[in-house]
Amino acid sequence: MADKNLIPASRGVALKTRPDAKKRLIIAAAVLVLIGAAALAALIGRSAPPAETAPAPTAAPVEAPAPGDGVTAVTAVTAQAPVFDAADRAPADGAEQIARRSAFRRDGFPLLRWDVNSFSLNSEGRMRYAGENTLTGIDVSEHQYDIDWHKVAADGIDFAMIRVGYRGSTAGGLYEDEYFKRNISGALQAGLKVGVYFFSQAVDDREAAEEAAYVLDLIAPYAVTLPVVFDWEVVGGADARTYTVSREKLCSAARVFCDAVRQAGYEPMIYFTRYLGYRKYILRNLADYGFWYAEYEDTPRIAFDFDMWQYSETGDVDGVDGGVDLNILFTN
Repeated sequence: MADKNLIPASRGVALKTRPDAKKRLIIAAAVLVLIGAAALAALIGRSAPPAETAPAPTAAPVEAPAPGDGVTAVTAVTAQAPVFDAADRAPADGAEQIARRSAFRRDGFPLLRWDVNSFSLNSEGRMRYAGENTLTGIDVSEHQYDIDWHKVAADGIDFAMIRVGYRGSTAGGLYEDEYFKRNISGALQAGLKVGVYFFSQAVDDREAAEEAAYVLDLIAPYAVTLPVVFDWEVVGGADARTYTVSREKLCSAARVFCDAVRQAGYEPMIYFTRYLGYRKYILRNLADYGFWYAEYEDTPRIAFDFDMWQYSETGDVDGVDGGVDLNILFTN
């Protein structure tokens, strides 16, 4: 709308104003400029993308989604994020983050604390880890037959994990390893530290408790100073008795076994592979027990922490015929 003190120039009449009218004219022009600038800014704001905001602080990490084959590590997710079971839901590689991250054991989540670049094999094929105290060991069963334990000890082996027995995968009976007694006696006489494991096929808490009682009875006469391990594995296909065991039932069974072992004065441990760690166990619910990880690679490809690593099944050890499983145990 035109100011009432102005005569339109289009009519050929000179503009005449009073002195105060000039001030009002200047003010009105300034207001129009401001209004136009505001309108232009609003128009630009509607078309421009929103500004980036700083990421929210992350909460305590939880169990990472399962990576697929070839994924070396995974990043942590926040405590509010869902836990995925599918192996194809792999997040971006986070090897550097995992190498720096401290493990939360007993007070949090069991993420890998070892720097994967600090592992190396010596000329004898024995695994070493820079800057940490470790022991070199083997694990054996009746499948190795007769072992010369003094030769084993002389070949730089510090400890042995010896199979106590196993549960059958079809009928479900309990069986003592045929070589258990001679293996544990021979290893102790040769001066090795000794731990044991039981090959479980438990389908519920009752069977896990039965297995623990069976193991504890057999090892009672011996000086077992290393862990007593719950070694539950997948055997066979859809006809296997453990085929329908859920993650929740498996974790409950592992806890029953491990709690019985701890109450008897031994250190409990759980054995797992990549598949078991990502697909069967919920390891964040078992973080107050030791972990024994199995993968036959030069460096571990797991997001979770472990106390012992079975890194080879073809180890060459004097006193054992053929290949044998090799392990590195962290003592800190």
